[in-house]
Amino acid sequence: MLEGIGSALNILLTGEAIGLLILGCLIGYIFGLLPGLGATAALALSLPLVIRMDPIVAMYLLAGIMGSQTCGGAITAILLNTPGTPVNAATCLDGYPMAQKGEAGKALSIAAFSSLFGAIVGVFILVALVPVVRSMIMSFTPPEFFMLCFVGLATVAVAVRGNVIKGLTSACAGVLIGFTGYHYMTGAVRFNFGTDYLWDGIPIIPFFIGLFAIGEMLMIVTTGKRTISRVATVSKGGRLDGVKEIWKYKGCFARSSVIGVIIGIIPGIGGAVANFVSYLFGRQFSKTPEKFGTGHPEGVIASETANNAKDGGALLPTLAFGIPGSAEMAVLLGAFTLIGLVAGPTMLLKHLDVMYAIIFGLVISGILATLCTIFLARSFAKVTTIDVSYIVPIVVILAFLGSFALRGSILDVAAAVIFGVIGYIMRKSGFPIISMIIGYVIGRIAENAFLQALAISDGSYAIFFTRPISLTLFVFGLFVLIFPFVKKVGRSDG
Repeated sequence: MLEGIGSALNILLTGEAIGLLILGCLIGYIFGLLPGLGATAALALSLPLVIRMDPIVAMYLLAGIMGSQTCGGAITAILLNTPGTPVNAATCLDGYPMAQKGEAGKALSIAAFSSLFGAIVGVFILVALVPVVRSMIMSFTPPEFFMLCFVGLATVAVAVRGNVIKGLTSACAGVLIGFTGYHYMTGAVRFNFGTDYLWDGIPIIPFFIGLFAIGEMLMIVTTGKRTISRVATVSKGGRLDGVKEIWKYKGCFARSSVIGVIIGIIPGIGGAVANFVSYLFGRQFSKTPEKFGTGHPEGVIASETANNAKDGGALLPTLAFGIPGSAEMAVLLGAFTLIGLVAGPTMLLKHLDVMYAIIFGLVISGILATLCTIFLARSFAKVTTIDVSYIVPIVVILAFLGSFALRGSILDVAAAVIFGVIGYIMRKSGFPIISMIIGYVIGRIAENAFLQALAISDGSYAIFFTRPISLTLFVFGLFVLIFPFVKKVGRSDG
């Protein structure tokens, strides 16, 4: 282990590695800042650069991209209600209301430090769990996947604000949208209206950009607002507000870090799920759940901590077994192939320096991105005081470009517009956006896991209740459903 750390540090101290790490940080930050792009696109575009590189030097470039993109994505999420990346989507729910109240600088500071500390916790847990990673990963089979999704959907059911019926309706609509397209197990093509475009389902980037960015711009235009916020100040000493708030809500930070790592470990779940599940759990166990969605710092901490902590977890199955824990890790595996590395148990035995290079790169990139955000927070916050007649066209153009960029399809732009209108109607009618997002993200994962589990058990539902982890998750999901009523009864008795 010490040899691997020493080798990674020796190469880090070279000018080439430092320069590429800084370059990767800038690329990730900019791609995170631009809605619809994010780390996956940045990593994919960077693959040709790593072909002839030393493996460890290449890892510093790629880790720089991964470590900074969520911090960049939080900026547009907070200032413009437009998540720069899908994993920043839940940040909009409290970050943007904080900006509207003139607390943009504070929200940016909270997001920056939550992302940084979350990443640090994630990589420390990664190092600690390497010896037991095999048994942990192999314990999650389809029944456990399904019950994990059940926990997430149960959390949605109890965490919606306002009208519960509207919240559940939104969640069900999100699940149905997630079911769109071809299903590999049944062979059925659902809700595609006879078009090839919907064969693979509703693409996530136009879906998110439409609901958040375009929908919010329509709201701004129709309400006649002149600016997003009347004031956008960073109070004296405000650059450390993030640290103060994290300490104030340290329980939320610790819980969100663990949630991020656990969801990151499970292959195929992704940062968007960690982002929302952490947010919903934060609201569920908060002492002031009614403040969530109104511009509450605890909401920003919950979402931004988890979306960076998940990187440490996602590296476990990626490095140990060659099973990508997220879309970014899938691209990272492609980079391994280009530079002659093979992910698997031998990597943790013979190439520990590669793992530590990624860890050091993630942490240093997170530090650089945090410094960039907090020292430029005053300038970023001024965006909220610009006349919306300038802001709206820019955001809409960026939304169109972001929707088009990943696949080069004009139909993705059309999909973003359609979901923008849907998002606008939902806002006007009081239907919560978050419920639809969670239903969309979790629904298809839950369906696949459910059908796979039944195939394994020859149609027996007992498989969900006879496996220890699956049963534990089921009981926990029931607890999530029952807890609000117990809490309410306890308050009334008090």
